[in-house]
Amino acid sequence: MQHDVLEQELSRQERLALKNRRTGMTIFQISWMMVFVCLIVVHWQIRANFAAWPPEGIARLGLGLPTLATGLLLASGWTVRGALRRVQRDQPFLGAWRATLALGAIFVAIMAWEWLNAPVASGADRQYGMVFRVMTAFHAVHALVIGLYMWRVDRRAILYGSRDFWAVEAGAKLWYFVVAAWIMFYVVLYWV
Repeated sequence: MQHDVLEQELSRQERLALKNRRTGMTIFQISWMMVFVCLIVVHWQIRANFAAWPPEGIARLGLGLPTLATGLLLASGWTVRGALRRVQRDQPFLGAWRATLALGAIFVAIMAWEWLNAPVASGADRQYGMVFRVMTAFHAVHALVIGLYMWRVDRRAILYGSRDFWAVEAGAKLWYFVVAAWIMFYVVLYWV
């Protein structure tokens, strides 16, 4: 594979630096995944205080738009993988990269609409809408920040040739995190 050849051409110091970056990224992703899992646990704890979920008198969240958004996000995971493979082979990657950015932007727009239209109630019942808002906003902030990083990589793509593909690899790994975290939230918020 072209990627292996490129890594073999790196000096020992460059290979070590790349290994350290990858290890750091893995540790970062594991630690942030734990934060997302903690939000799910808090969701379940709040939910356990109610006889029914959603509480009586509050409409359940609809599945149509979130399912569409989830499908778009899954497709963006596929396009970012294609971009990463292309850059590893020292091929143009911006088409797939920009498709990922576009799909991510549509996902964020749909979820912003969902966030703004989530059911709100008064008293203790408002926890249903509030826990939804906290979880989706937390995810949206991550999607936006990672999207901005990816946009920056897009703007500076001329600098990321075959010998310096770390920026694209890091962006792809961060985007995989966005996809995985949303799948967890989607299941908990809409299906369980």
